[in-house]
Amino acid sequence: MKNFNPADNIQDLQYFGEFGGVNPSISDSSTYTFLSAKTMFDTFEGNMEGCYLYSRHSSPSNLYLDQALAAMEGTESANVSASGMGAITPTLLQLCGAGEHIVSSRTIYGGTYAFLKNFTPRMGIKTTFVDITN
Repeated sequence: MKNFNPADNIQDLQYFGEFGGVNPSISDSSTYTFLSAKTMFDTFEGNMEGCYLYSRHSSPSNLYLDQALAAMEGTESANVSASGMGAITPTLLQLCGAGEHIVSSRTIYGGTYAFLKNFTPRMGIKTTFVDITN
């Protein structure tokens, strides 16, 4: 993997947010793109290049950061998310499958607690919550 130098891609940054123009995650969003039913269909079928349905899923800025992190870390790819649960959920689901058991503190983030208590049991993942304050 080649060495990563953020300055090499400075031209790309002119299109992002404070570096100039409207952030493409807004101008290329579904709000602007779905003015016709065909465009909506093509987007959901994966045939529409450059449309970002929701910035927490993907955006030009996130894709650029993904590539930069992967290059800096010497990995094939990286993934960034715009929310804690957007990072926590796929991590837990990657590590755990049906029939497995998670032991967790009771005092975790509320969204994570709700996910482990209400949703992972549907996937056959059991969670035991423990009090670690003692």
